[in-house]
Amino acid sequence: MDVNLLTSKLENQPDKIIQILEALGFENIKFNPQKNNLRFAREEQRNPTSCMVDCSTLRFFVFSTNQKGNIFSLIMDVKHCSFPDALRFAARKAGISEDEVNIKTHWPFGGFFLKLIPDYKEEMEDLKVYPEEILEPYANKYNLKFVKDGISLATQKKFGVGYDIESNRITIPERATDGSLVGIMGRANYECDHDKRWYPLIACPRSKTLFGYVENYHRIQETGNIILFESEKAVQQCDSFGSNIALATCGCHVSDTQAKYIKKLLPKKIILAYDEGLEEEHLVNECKKLIVNNPILKTKVGYIWDEASLVPEGSKMNIADLGRDAYKEGLTNYVKWVKE
Repeated sequence: MDVNLLTSKLENQPDKIIQILEALGFENIKFNPQKNNLRFAREEQRNPTSCMVDCSTLRFFVFSTNQKGNIFSLIMDVKHCSFPDALRFAARKAGISEDEVNIKTHWPFGGFFLKLIPDYKEEMEDLKVYPEEILEPYANKYNLKFVKDGISLATQKKFGVGYDIESNRITIPERATDGSLVGIMGRANYECDHDKRWYPLIACPRSKTLFGYVENYHRIQETGNIILFESEKAVQQCDSFGSNIALATCGCHVSDTQAKYIKKLLPKKIILAYDEGLEEEHLVNECKKLIVNNPILKTKVGYIWDEASLVPEGSKMNIADLGRDAYKEGLTNYVKWVKE
């Protein structure tokens, strides 16, 4: 489903937007033709003008809480679903056939600024795509081990976490940057050696994916910030304590493909929060892969360097493993910035 095409079919179409809002459970929806916006309430009997959607841009705003985003991030918030699922929900409720549109990542500014980044061709990586139906045996089977590790049930639902009875593994869908299902990672639901905890049920070239890209795309676009981890677990931990700007490279190296997609988000700031135990020189070199520096675009890139042992030495943990307070402290007091 093409994000641009779906957006164009919803823009300035208040009747279709109303269908989406009604399906989300909003009340007292009123269209103002002079301002081309919709005002509505979250619940019946509430202030009927507390929420607004601009029909020309699909941006929404909640005046009482200062919450903002667009119609797709609103769907993700209400339905606790992924970005591609939000697109499908919008299309279905607005009466738009999925055959009319194809989901792909929408680069900011229509991709105009990508011309300022050298050596980046618009190309689709060769990844095998699987039907969503293969996730059904694992669906809605959330895991207490993840809860104990600081990953809430809401976050598990958002990222499609499940459980495979046969292998006794927690399942995590792996997605391409366009939202397509390209693999399933399994995490042992029992005690075992560190290097045997993760094993794919359906393998994919993980150097060509970025975990969290689809789920956190809009928040990263809004803030211009990215926190880059090694593991899927860290991205979900961050989501559970309210930080929706994390991505994972699924390893301690940033591949050329991953660097390309990170740069295409045009971030203002990137911080590597890789697991404890890596050499500082390695972190510096990985940061340098992400620097964009030209007269218009400048990206500030740094890494967590835990000289004061915020993360226990030899633990192979990261700041997300230690909870919200340590995460904030690490980002506030332990970042070293890298120069090109």
